[in-house]
Amino acid sequence: LGRDYLEVGRYLDFVFPVLKVRYISVNDNYDSNNFTGATGGMEVAVKNVINMMYSRDASKKVRSARTTLAKAGKFIGPQAPYGYKRSESDKQKLVIDEEAAQVVRLIFEMAIDGKKYKQIARYLNANNIDTRVQYKEKHGKKWNHPRNYEIKQWSATAVMNILFNEIYTGTLVQGKTTSPNHKVKKTVVKPQSEWARTENAHEPIIAHAQFDLVQKLMLDDTRSPSGATGVHPFSGKIYCADCGSPMVRRVSRCGDKEYAYFICGGNKSDKTS
Repeated sequence: LGRDYLEVGRYLDFVFPVLKVRYISVNDNYDSNNFTGATGGMEVAVKNVINMMYSRDASKKVRSARTTLAKAGKFIGPQAPYGYKRSESDKQKLVIDEEAAQVVRLIFEMAIDGKKYKQIARYLNANNIDTRVQYKEKHGKKWNHPRNYEIKQWSATAVMNILFNEIYTGTLVQGKTTSPNHKVKKTVVKPQSEWARTENAHEPIIAHAQFDLVQKLMLDDTRSPSGATGVHPFSGKIYCADCGSPMVRRVSRCGDKEYAYFICGGNKSDKTS
């Protein structure tokens, strides 16, 4: 019935009697009609405790084994990330999936050219490039994604997840989340100091210099004047003389004319240019 002796006892003592359910366990030689006032009999109660201890011990061993593999630079994820596939000779090692890797490189190139998440997503959709889910399914693999719309089109979030994923530089970062114990399904984020990080774990798709540049461009205000394309020439070059925060570019319109000015990014109430 279960491995949590407290929960099993609650069902046998309270839930089943209230619902007038007769519970029979053939292997335990237990019939609820023959027991009154006892939690499934002493034998059943002891077995429930043993089952719970076995489940807890198995969970600890699995966690320990996965942690050891992650620290050794082995890929322990359920599915290979977009742009990679599992090696035929070693299922815990990633190798480049060249067809998908070309799309990853294109996304990074567009980001370096000054395109934002939505612009990149629109381009991918306009050119009928398969999404991550569609690509997996076309190659005979299922990818259960919580957002069904991503099956049909690229989203800004999907693009952002690729641009900020270090795995494309050959760096494997695992063990970011955990759960308090085997009974609790809700996951919590672990401190970065506890993450399993392995440099050069597999062949990179994107060079470190490209990746670092994209991170800077995505965080900076790179907007160009209306109608212009590419990265603004002052991007990442103007800082507040008082606090050192990056200056944020703003645009206002007066009649037919457009004026650009910069404000301190560290002071949200600062309206001076």
